[in-house]
Amino acid sequence: MKAISTPTARFISLPLIVFTLLINSCNSIPPSGINKDLNTGLVTTYTGLVPSGTKVIMNDQVLNHTDIPLGESFVILNEKVKGFTIKDGKVSVGCALTISDKSGKVLLAEPDLFKEKDIFDKDSLDYLRCTVNTGKPMEWEQNYDVTVVFTDKYGNGKIENKVTIRAIDIP
Repeated sequence: MKAISTPTARFISLPLIVFTLLINSCNSIPPSGINKDLNTGLVTTYTGLVPSGTKVIMNDQVLNHTDIPLGESFVILNEKVKGFTIKDGKVSVGCALTISDKSGKVLLAEPDLFKEKDIFDKDSLDYLRCTVNTGKPMEWEQNYDVTVVFTDKYGNGKIENKVTIRAIDIP
């Protein structure tokens, strides 16, 4: 059987090839995005790892503000995270925490809070959370930038959470 090469056949095959190339190239781009909580100003950017939502929580309450009493702790929570690279039924997660004042002076820089305790069963990891403690050298009525970065140690995924808190006196 002999293939027929007509101008129409060549015209149809070129768009099909271009479409196939576009679909394949889109599949190699990891999911990414940015979300901002308008109440707290919490900005979440992500690539590869995708949270369904992000919250600031203190005393088991979801906050709609960022006034944190000095000496208290709060949690940055990324819910229903998907996209981890799995090896032998396990995932590996890193968590970096940085706190700086408004002049840019870094008060705390912890490159990996999960160091040596970073491997989890793939089915046990549904959310990522970081507890942030406040206290000295922070001062009342000052603003502090808090950055929490979660990474997929087996892959290239990352979630970055940034929020500015105001340290207040205990109400």
